[in-house]
Amino acid sequence: MKKIIVFVCLALSVICMIFFTAACTNDNVTEPDGQVQAEQNNGEEPAGTPDETENADPEEQTDVQPEEQSEDPSEQPSEEEPEEPAEEPAEESEEPAEEPAEEVSLNVIPLRIPDEEPDWNADYNKPKVEFDAIVPGLVAQNVYVGKDGWMFYGATIDDYTGNYKYGPNRLKFISDRFVERLEFCEENGIKLYFVVTPNKNSVYPEYMATEGVEMAETRGIDVVLDYLKENSGVTIIDCRDGLFAAKEARPEENLYYKLDTHWNNHGGFAAYTQIMDVISKDFPNAVTHTRDEYQIDYFDSYMKDEAYYLGWYDTITEEGPVYTLKNGTTAKMTYRKDSGPYGEFIHAYIHEDGYRDKTDYCSFENTAISDAPSVYVIRDSFGIALLPFLKESFSQSTFSWTLGFDKDDILEKKPDIVIMQVVERSLGDFFNQKAFK
Repeated sequence: MKKIIVFVCLALSVICMIFFTAACTNDNVTEPDGQVQAEQNNGEEPAGTPDETENADPEEQTDVQPEEQSEDPSEQPSEEEPEEPAEEPAEESEEPAEEPAEEVSLNVIPLRIPDEEPDWNADYNKPKVEFDAIVPGLVAQNVYVGKDGWMFYGATIDDYTGNYKYGPNRLKFISDRFVERLEFCEENGIKLYFVVTPNKNSVYPEYMATEGVEMAETRGIDVVLDYLKENSGVTIIDCRDGLFAAKEARPEENLYYKLDTHWNNHGGFAAYTQIMDVISKDFPNAVTHTRDEYQIDYFDSYMKDEAYYLGWYDTITEEGPVYTLKNGTTAKMTYRKDSGPYGEFIHAYIHEDGYRDKTDYCSFENTAISDAPSVYVIRDSFGIALLPFLKESFSQSTFSWTLGFDKDDILEKKPDIVIMQVVERSLGDFFNQKAFK
């Protein structure tokens, strides 16, 4: 009996020792795991990157110490739903996704240049004057070189210095022609606007370099427009106002090309804004796009006619701005007619819809703004930088590169608006009877 009792006691002692040893072993294992986990957590906070957190599996994020996440406001953006931590990582993954969306840039270039290698044997690449001889003054080929490499059309010097010949008879002639145009438009329910584009040196006189070539206080443009205001009743839009305002607002942005007589799209947009400010008062349904609706990129431009005349076309380069509507263009070309490009326009841009910058006549339809008025634009080469903007502001638009006034075509198009646009140096062409046939 005693042996049995002793055996039972020994067995109980062994069992107790086993349980005691196991309990001690469990306590020793729990403490190091907790320390390692804490050390790992402390080490991950500085080492972890936002990308690692955003790309982590949402379920894994909610399984790791959810109580600590709910206590940390930086990891718990919403305190109203602490019982649903699984939705929190989804919210965190959506927030960073919105940031790059604001910086998305359009990859579409709306203009392209015909695929061709420079023809170094072409006349426009054969220098008419040595490069080191391109100095301030009237150099050659009617090219006037100003300061800092700016080039001007020599034929504008007379306009600039006030050497004009607009006597009373010539002024009355042009005024009478405008009155005829105005009466025709009024009889057919059409609003007529006369848009005048300033010469390059009228906006940038500071780059005119030589002595004795100074801007006159009163010039031909002032004489003609003042007379028309008093005698014709035509609504006149003098784009000098819009260009001067744009030049003052963003002096770092050239409004004209340095190597060309024309304005660039910065200048065209400044004039467009002024034109639409006037038109929208008469036609509130006309759509005026603002600058922040466009993405503006810069590309090598073909517009460098002064370098073209001097024989340095492909040697001297210049970038120009291209405006692209962020929401996409909506006007679609319905008709075009070309007579063939000449001069620098053999390199003219071709747009995605087939329009070329040297297109004599074309029409667009804009079904996205069918309630907007329609327009018929009579224009010259300065209309190149106006067309991309105007066609997006009207339901129907027609652009005719001419100084003529085709009444039959205007009646066929039935526009609400007729715009006659001409550059300052071409005002004299309106004294030619043929210009108004």
